[in-house]
Amino acid sequence: MFTGKKFLIVDNSRTIRLQIKMMLQNEGAFLVDVGTEWGMTTKIEEYGVLADLIIMDLILNSEDGLELIKKLKANLTFKYIPIIIISEKVDINTILIAKELGVRSYLKKPFKKAELISRITDALQRTANEKVQS
Repeated sequence: MFTGKKFLIVDNSRTIRLQIKMMLQNEGAFLVDVGTEWGMTTKIEEYGVLADLIIMDLILNSEDGLELIKKLKANLTFKYIPIIIISEKVDINTILIAKELGVRSYLKKPFKKAELISRITDALQRTANEKVQS
């Protein structure tokens, strides 16, 4: 389904990262998981892992997830990578801010595999459509 795509999973919970990887392991994507925002930056810079999609939590170790999204969207290298948020933090203000920052979708933990796959498919399709239109 996602053959050839690279997904970066950013969550400080190893359990959640493994859960997502298990959900997506048979979908054809190359999955890279990191536990911190620093780990994400390191993977990108040192190993050249430029993702087609970022799946991330808003609750990270040393940086607020919304601040990290602002930094990513301000950088031309990462600006157009779709982001899907998975978080327990679901207040309406946070969701609205995330959407304003360009987040494609927002899933509340816990979530089901079908929900995640549907959101990923939609995010990738919308991004592809925007590239065609521009």
